[in-house]
Amino acid sequence: MTTTEDINIKGDLGEEIVNKLAFDTYLKYWCCPGPKDEKGSKKEICDLLILFREVAIIISVKNYAFKGNYDRYFRLTLDKAVSQIAGAERKLFSGEKVYIKHVDLNEELFDSLKYTTVLRIIVNHNTEPLFYPAGRLTVNGKYIHIFNWNAFLGIVTELDTIPDFINYLLEREIILKDKDAILMIGEENDWTSDVKESFFKYNEIRKNTTDRYLLISGNELDLLADYFWNTRKFNKLFYSNEYESRSIKIDSKWRKYLLQKEVQNKKAADADSYFIDEFIKHEVLYNTKTYNLEIATELLSLSRFERRILGHEFLQLAKQYQNKNDLFSARRYGQVNDLLVAMVLYTDGMSHNVVMELIRIAAEGYIVMNKYRNKKVLVVGFSNKLRGFKYGFLKNINQFDKEYEDTVINDLKMLKWFTNVNVFQVTHKEYPE
Repeated sequence: MTTTEDINIKGDLGEEIVNKLAFDTYLKYWCCPGPKDEKGSKKEICDLLILFREVAIIISVKNYAFKGNYDRYFRLTLDKAVSQIAGAERKLFSGEKVYIKHVDLNEELFDSLKYTTVLRIIVNHNTEPLFYPAGRLTVNGKYIHIFNWNAFLGIVTELDTIPDFINYLLEREIILKDKDAILMIGEENDWTSDVKESFFKYNEIRKNTTDRYLLISGNELDLLADYFWNTRKFNKLFYSNEYESRSIKIDSKWRKYLLQKEVQNKKAADADSYFIDEFIKHEVLYNTKTYNLEIATELLSLSRFERRILGHEFLQLAKQYQNKNDLFSARRYGQVNDLLVAMVLYTDGMSHNVVMELIRIAAEGYIVMNKYRNKKVLVVGFSNKLRGFKYGFLKNINQFDKEYEDTVINDLKMLKWFTNVNVFQVTHKEYPE
């Protein structure tokens, strides 16, 4: 019997889980917790919707108590969650007009044509089951990732940028979508005779309902370690269709991964990358104007490794000229994917207006000198004391008319910029030796 109090406890805890994901992780900028059809039925579409560029992530959070009955637990949690996700996707992508609202933004029309990639996730708050499916298919054959709470929080913590998180999910789907995969977690002494009996019963049912199944001995972080270990792919055994059934043992792989010297060096080197995170948090997203969100989206589209490279260049430029006290400026720029990032360092003695003019000239100068090859330019000005950040973002750049281009070139000549350009190449290894 389920009492009203039980329902409230489940509801409160489920809401707490959603809020943890939506507001306490890097996902928060693009999360819609409990999105509703604002101009329609007002009904909740799913527990959490993450929308980032061309990717939509539909998440169902379940919090049913596990009482030792695996078969019943999976039916209560997974069947209902699969149905909820399928219904949410149908609602969002059926072609009807659906308006949703982010907590900090106005309601807006969900543009189904914008999202070319859809990822589906079930998060079970319970962490007690010692085995559970790694994924399920909807009736239309769409793959849904399944995580317990510890597993999901673990990968969100380790894959702490949107592109790293998305790329892992995409590759995980490739290796698991055509297999009935089960994760077997916990220590050997946790597997009591009752657990083993439940496991054998569940597997007998699976053998009669699927042509291809996979047993993975290890938890989600062990699977993530395998992904890292194989240059963001998985062990070739995961991709093989040579056998209808397979067992792969990856227990303790995460612990062994963390013990590698190269991994420890990587984590130390990644410290530079968090300069970019802090810049986004404190200098860009202090408000949610469209302009700020566009800049944040560009920078948050960088992986942790790409942020490390960019952060390193900012910090090195400041360090190189940290003792300059007179009126002085220096510039550096680099390309990250399709974004040109220009850095303009200045000394504290310069006025705001002078700095803003230097930033303008730098942005337009890089555009002209690169012969309009870059369609997006972010220019960031900062003092050699790493403060006083000022920035500008240009996109959809077209060629300046001849008169204005001449003005830009004259400004560059007056400042003697681009007359003695030092080109240098820096090699960064994600896992330094």
